[in-house]
Amino acid sequence: MHTVELKSWRNGLLQELLLAIPSEGDWNEAWNRVETLFEEAKVSASLSGAQLTIDVGMRVLAPGDLEWLVDRIKTQFGLLTVAVVSTDNASREAAMRLGLNTYLMLPGGNKTDAGTGFKNNALYLPQTIRSGQRIVHDGHLIVGGDVNAGAEVIAAGDIIIAGTLRGLAHAGSGGDESARIFAGCMRPHQLRIAGEIARSPEETAAPNAPRRPEVARIESGAIQVFSV
Repeated sequence: MHTVELKSWRNGLLQELLLAIPSEGDWNEAWNRVETLFEEAKVSASLSGAQLTIDVGMRVLAPGDLEWLVDRIKTQFGLLTVAVVSTDNASREAAMRLGLNTYLMLPGGNKTDAGTGFKNNALYLPQTIRSGQRIVHDGHLIVGGDVNAGAEVIAAGDIIIAGTLRGLAHAGSGGDESARIFAGCMRPHQLRIAGEIARSPEETAAPNAPRRPEVARIESGAIQVFSV
C-alpha cells in the first residue's frame, strides 16, 4: 500500500513542502495518516507558515473534501496550501475555486523534453470501460475493449480505443492540442481534445454498416474526425 509522504521540494526558485496522498484507499484513513505524519514530524512547531503543495494523483475528491483538507492543514499545523497536483478534472476545478494553483503533474516531472510526448507512462487497460466508470491518466491511455455509453476516459496524451467508443473521451486534458483520439468504431457521446469539445453527429449510416477505424484531432481550431 502506498503511504502518505511529506518532503521538501523546489518549485522553481521557491523551496516548498510536498504532501503526497495515495490515490487508493478511504479518504478518512488517508487524513488520519496525514495527521499522524504531521504530528510525528512536529510540523506545527518547526514549519509553521511554510507553503505546501498537495499531490493527490488520480484520487477523485468529493465536493468539500479539498476545502476541508486545506483548512485543517492551515488551522491545525499552520501550513499554507498553494497548489494541488491532480489528474482528475473535478479535483483541479475544486482547487481553482479555492484560488490554488493546479498541476496535472509536478513541474519538471514526467513529461519528456521533446515535443509533447510523455515518458514511460502509457496506461493499458485490456477490459471494456463500463457505464459509470471514469478513467483518468496523466499520459497516453490505451483501452483494449469498448468505452460504453456513460463511461469517461480522460488522458493528458493520446487515447487509443481498440473497440467502440460510445462514451466520453477527453485527450490532451492538460491543454495539449496535438493529442488525438483513435477508435476502432467512433460513436462517441462527446469528444474533447484540450479545450475543444465536439458531440457525435447524427447517425446517417445503416446501424449494421461496417465502421472503419477513425482518429479525432484538432484541425483549424476544431475537432475533426478522419478515417485511418
